[in-house]
Amino acid sequence: MTIEQDQREQAGRKATAGELKLRLAGAGTDYLRGALDNPALSEEMVVLIVKNPAADQHILHRIGEDRTWARSYKVKRAVVRHPKTPHALAMNLVKFLFWRDLHLLSDDQFIYPPLRIHAEKTLLDRLPQMALGEKMTFGRIAGRAAISRLLADKNPTVVEAVLWNGRLTSQALLSAISDQRTPAEVLAQIARHPKWTNRGEIRAALAHNIKTPLAVSLGLLSGLPDRDLAALVGDSNVSQAVKMACRRVLAENARKRGPK
Repeated sequence: MTIEQDQREQAGRKATAGELKLRLAGAGTDYLRGALDNPALSEEMVVLIVKNPAADQHILHRIGEDRTWARSYKVKRAVVRHPKTPHALAMNLVKFLFWRDLHLLSDDQFIYPPLRIHAEKTLLDRLPQMALGEKMTFGRIAGRAAISRLLADKNPTVVEAVLWNGRLTSQALLSAISDQRTPAEVLAQIARHPKWTNRGEIRAALAHNIKTPLAVSLGLLSGLPDRDLAALVGDSNVSQAVKMACRRVLAENARKRGPK
């Protein structure tokens, strides 16, 4: 260590609380190392150190392993997100994060990929324990991996939230509709949703599912092209009531077209 480095460490070690608050956000690595031994250091100041790009692996490891500082949620969150945090330490701290921070971490393409994947898995594992309100909030912003899980939720209000998610694709929704485990009330919720009910492929898929309430299925037939109506007639899983309605619509369409 050079004399200049030692002087900078001493400056951090002996600074007053007021000086630390002013300098920690933009101080160099040597000053930060000294500040870690400063008795005036508080939780708020430790967060400033962790958010400082000059914090190196040694500093971050020391903070993350210190039981006093690591008790702070803000400190843990900041340590996990710092790009220089040792990967093993960050991976270990992920389990302490709340679902919102897990989502932000898993959604950040600049995060170390294994850490991002670990955060996503942790979040998916927690889904069953999340409160209804949390699921609804998460459903509107969830990534694609979580969307399929949330679409399988038995509560229609959770599914409704997912239906407004800008990342929901027709393919993911069609997969949920074709899944025979999807509850009837969820299928009805999809059928009523203004964003999706006008899409022909969604309407046809709902009509094909035997669990879709009959009244809902019958209401979906209007506007379907003849090929979709014919496919419903030929589907052995479709109820006779729906097939009869399809035949009536096909006949009416033929009548409107007139003789060839």
